Amino acid sequence: MCKKTENKILTSKSADFRTVFFCRDWLCCWCLMVGLCLLAGCASVDQKDDQSDAGPTPIEAQRARAGDLSPDGLIVETVDLNGDGKPDQWSYATSKGMVRIERDLNFDGQIDLWQYLDEAGNIVEEEMDLDLDGKVDLVTFFQDGEIKRKMLALGFDGVFTIVKFYDNDAKLLRIERDETGDGLTNSWEYYENGKRVRLGWDTTGDGIPDTFDQL
Repeated sequence: MCKKTENKILTSKSADFRTVFFCRDWLCCWCLMVGLCLLAGCASVDQKDDQSDAGPTPIEAQRARAGDLSPDGLIVETVDLNGDGKPDQWSYATSKGMVRIERDLNFDGQIDLWQYLDEAGNIVEEEMDLDLDGKVDLVTFFQDGEIKRKMLALGFDGVFTIVKFYDNDAKLLRIERDETGDGLTNSWEYYENGKRVRLGWDTTGDGIPDTFDQL
């Protein structure tokens, strides 16, 4: 069994909050990798109310929540997922519960996944470095446990050129693309019941669709 130690500052909710340590379903590949590491060796947990174990400072230039990354005033809990004696997961909490989780998925000492939680312990935003270069490439926003929006940096350069929107049932509604890199959307794809039904383009450069094709 894995050994865990808890700081008494955390409320009884902390056990429930630990269930969010695992990635969402679309990150199942990463979950498998972490699971194998857990089987290979016992994971250890160390929890402190100072900042000595705060995770590596990520590149913040294009972070959606750059202002929320400071560990100041938060309780820090670290987890060694692969048993090498080094922390691979950092959880940040107030006395009311968890507020942020950071994880090093490939055990290279750099954070690759950031999760932000609301007061109820639900993930409301998730950021991921897909190519492990220190830049966020995918940001997913959640509402009531369902995906509402995804932002993707297709060129893995920290510039989000694709945005996907979802309805209340997590079905794809629309895809917006910045194909010229000027920061404005210039093509749209519209979906109904999972099927693409209409295309739109901006031909004037104002970021508003003015030409459409019905499929």
